[in-house]
Amino acid sequence: MRKILIVTPYMPFPLNSGGRIAQFEFDNELRHHFDMTIAFTMKASDQKDLEQLKVLWPNVKFKPYLITEQSLSDKFSSILYRFSEFLNRFIGKGVFSALCKTNLDHLLKLNTTLFRSKSFGFPPGFIDHFRNVLLENNFEFVQVEFHQLISFAKYIPRSSYRIFVHHELRFVREKRELELFSFQSAFLNRVYKKNKSFELSALEKYDMVCTLSEVDKVILEKDLKKARLVSSPVPIKVLAPGLSYSFDHKLVFLGGENHFPNKEGLDWFLRSCWSELKSNYPQLELLVIGKWHQDSITEYERQLESINFMGYVEDLSSVLANSIFIVPIRIGSGIRMKIIEAVNMGIPFVSTEVGMEGLCFQNGKDCLVGNTAQEFSSSIARLIESEGLGICLAKNALNSLNEENSYEKLMSKRLAIYN
Repeated sequence: MRKILIVTPYMPFPLNSGGRIAQFEFDNELRHHFDMTIAFTMKASDQKDLEQLKVLWPNVKFKPYLITEQSLSDKFSSILYRFSEFLNRFIGKGVFSALCKTNLDHLLKLNTTLFRSKSFGFPPGFIDHFRNVLLENNFEFVQVEFHQLISFAKYIPRSSYRIFVHHELRFVREKRELELFSFQSAFLNRVYKKNKSFELSALEKYDMVCTLSEVDKVILEKDLKKARLVSSPVPIKVLAPGLSYSFDHKLVFLGGENHFPNKEGLDWFLRSCWSELKSNYPQLELLVIGKWHQDSITEYERQLESINFMGYVEDLSSVLANSIFIVPIRIGSGIRMKIIEAVNMGIPFVSTEVGMEGLCFQNGKDCLVGNTAQEFSSSIARLIESEGLGICLAKNALNSLNEENSYEKLMSKRLAIYN
């Protein structure tokens, strides 16, 4: 059986984020076709999850790198390793201090990836761990996942076929971040251009680059010349919705705060749409699923009413039942797995164009789309006032998912790239 090494910043379990779900679905199938080894970073607190994954995947070899408390020498090495990031942050701090005016400016300032696209948060020791794993076997394929590890191609021997799975085009996300600032900055634009050049140069070192959407593939085709490009959407088994739909005066947002497109999207919705919707529909409540920091929760709950931050929930279907699913995402790239989850459960959704980018759904047929606060709020209002519209959209979306994103077709497409 052919040997494949998959290297990723984190373990693809538990299934509590879109990135983990995307990895798990593919790897769960690949392990039946390859002698599979997977390397990743983990903390001691992740051990229980690793043991559960070992039970699910008994035929996979696990090579975890345990993250421990850094010594002073490790911290110093990390600073040297990430020097360019610190330098850009220092200059950027002055730019932001002079130009940031709006609440969104300050939110972007704190969370932008502009200053960490060329240096990464994983421990430098993980590189040595990865190289040691490479020496253990003669892997026919080495597959690297996520932008954090994009520079790892240089460590892979030429005897292995090098594949990079791009979950999110970082330069696309950063361009959209820059467009949201209330000001323009020549310095920030230079940082963005350098980051884009770095990303494209790193991708050229792979034999194949696999995106999760056709949209991202088309974007990369304009700049990449050497690496072979393929798109491979994530296959999710389509389910027949188990419950009938009857709107129960609730909106649901799914996504954790640590993924900035989620944080920015929810903040935009709450500050631009929520008060008017709540005024027009007093019974309405918003349920937020995912991990959010207590400071953020306290701030939103102090300023706004009828918002329930639920954290991680075991039974997603019970929370989503009879709701309107909202995807107010304005930055990022790749695909939103959360939409597929909602569609699978027979729930209508409202999204921005960015939020549903790369998916097979059409505005007005499978869902409603709004890019401005007025459009987004009006789309939600239409669904509130017409339960029949929600039922029709949810049914059409499930049919589209079944036709365009069938599990068997998409999994076959992914397996074909290894031939």
